[in-house]
Amino acid sequence: MIRRHVVESGLIALCVILTAIVLMMWWASQYAHFITTAMMIMIILGLMVGSLVPNIILTWLAIGLTTIGSAILLLGYVVMDNSIKIMLLFAFPITASLAYFSRYIIGEWGWLDRNRAEIESYATHYNQIVKLQTAYNANKIYEKELQFIIKEQTADLWIDVTAIHWVHNQQIRQFHPQDYNYALQQIAKVLKRRRLPSEALYYLEDGTFLILSYHLPDITFAYQNQSTRAGLDELQINNSKHQFKWGHLKVDDINATSFKNLESVMRHIKRDMETDLVVEYLRGVQK
Repeated sequence: MIRRHVVESGLIALCVILTAIVLMMWWASQYAHFITTAMMIMIILGLMVGSLVPNIILTWLAIGLTTIGSAILLLGYVVMDNSIKIMLLFAFPITASLAYFSRYIIGEWGWLDRNRAEIESYATHYNQIVKLQTAYNANKIYEKELQFIIKEQTADLWIDVTAIHWVHNQQIRQFHPQDYNYALQQIAKVLKRRRLPSEALYYLEDGTFLILSYHLPDITFAYQNQSTRAGLDELQINNSKHQFKWGHLKVDDINATSFKNLESVMRHIKRDMETDLVVEYLRGVQK
């Protein structure tokens, strides 16, 4: 979005400066050849100075040359109309200013290219819709926590990894993209409001949210999940409730070596999600 905005601004700036040059040359061509030549020289000087000279020097040059030109053309004895004198005086500062403005805008393209890696990295590590970090950050934090679990076994450390997947989110995304983004924001808002500050929240794309809970007692963890379920049950889109699949894995010193990264954890959790969906379906049938 930012890149497209900068490109559009650069094209507009180029169109403005080209239009100004064409109009000034057309106006000068209505008079004698030496007027056209003088106008062309002023435009070329303005383009060169505006494209190459720093902003501060450009400002002083515009002021100084305009003052000198005013003294020569307006106060001196030069036989030509005042309108021609004024146009020749302002040709240089106008073209120089437009050239500098175009250089500034087009220079942003280079800034984007030079910082493309940082921009892409930021977009990869942070989701702008839900304002949460992504799987890359979650994996780094999980691996760091896992090192402590394996290394400090006497401390009896563990981490609860919980994934919440919004069922049928792809259908909503395809047919109602605005409702899709709004629903994701509402889900994220529930998680931010209901989960403890010590718990880390992430978004893994495709309607899946991840919660990393560090060393929470089982009672507290169960209460947090119950509270989160209640908050999610209140959400609606187009007068219909969302459906969610839950998956959970507790990683401690016993099974830590079996889940060395977040990818292996998610494979286990996805199987847990399918079980959770079947259980919810059977409950609905029994009712």
